[in-house]
Amino acid sequence: MERWHYLYSGLRITSELRVPEWQLFETSQPFGQTDVVIRVESHIPTGNQPVITAGLFSFHVPKVGRYVVKSGCEITVSPLPEADEREARLFLLGSAWGALCYQRGVLALHASVVQSGDYAVAFCGTSGAGKSSIAAWLTERGYRLVSDDLCRFAVIDGIPRAHPSTPRLKLWREALGIVTRNNVEYERDCFRFDKFQINVSEQITSAVSAPLRAIYLLEWGEVGLARLTGLAALRRFITAATYRGDLLEQMGQTAAHWNRCADLLRCTPVWVLSRPRDWAAMDAMMERLTTQWQNKSGNKLV
Repeated sequence: MERWHYLYSGLRITSELRVPEWQLFETSQPFGQTDVVIRVESHIPTGNQPVITAGLFSFHVPKVGRYVVKSGCEITVSPLPEADEREARLFLLGSAWGALCYQRGVLALHASVVQSGDYAVAFCGTSGAGKSSIAAWLTERGYRLVSDDLCRFAVIDGIPRAHPSTPRLKLWREALGIVTRNNVEYERDCFRFDKFQINVSEQITSAVSAPLRAIYLLEWGEVGLARLTGLAALRRFITAATYRGDLLEQMGQTAAHWNRCADLLRCTPVWVLSRPRDWAAMDAMMERLTTQWQNKSGNKLV
């Protein structure tokens, strides 16, 4: 069986399923030691109920297939015969990958990340908060996309870092007007009629993680920017950025997740960024934000 090799999110992955979304991270040679193996099986295990334990996460997606994630080092995909390949990869890159990160003790968060100069900044918020829309607005103005949707963060030698991920932006229909470049390819989301994926592979030019300069928690309101610190920052950050929080308790990972988030926030400033729902106000709000980046230097915004 043919296998593909990827260096993604700092992990060495060997896969029996080709993942075009990871093309940037593909390597030509197999690894001496693999961190994660992705297998494909034609046999569909019986039973549709999810199984969630510390080292096992198994779930079934109607008309798509079944996924089994084991011990942070193996994902088995059993697609149904009628399943669309893109749909099968959607759940591999989402719920299955997120569960594997929890099993490994890797901090994977729901965020959009762009690079400003030598540093990255992250935008976090609940679904519909506008993370991807802000990232799209910034990439249209020359900022480089690092990650959208599910992103790995890590503190390495005391420096917070964000790993690049799948080079795609996910935008609701009303936000598509932000992207004004010619020849942009839109791909409708498999399960949400009004959401689209935009390939921005030309934006992600490196598979290397970027130092993280600041985290912005998004909320609706009048244009404003306020610093958060301490336990208040941690609580709001976990609410805004945790991916599939329903898995944490059953995996026994709640306390560990809080600790990993606290480690990240000890060396990364957190801000609340509020803005009105009127897209006409985007320019003024983003001008205030980018001015802050230009006026500060180093790894921290104070």
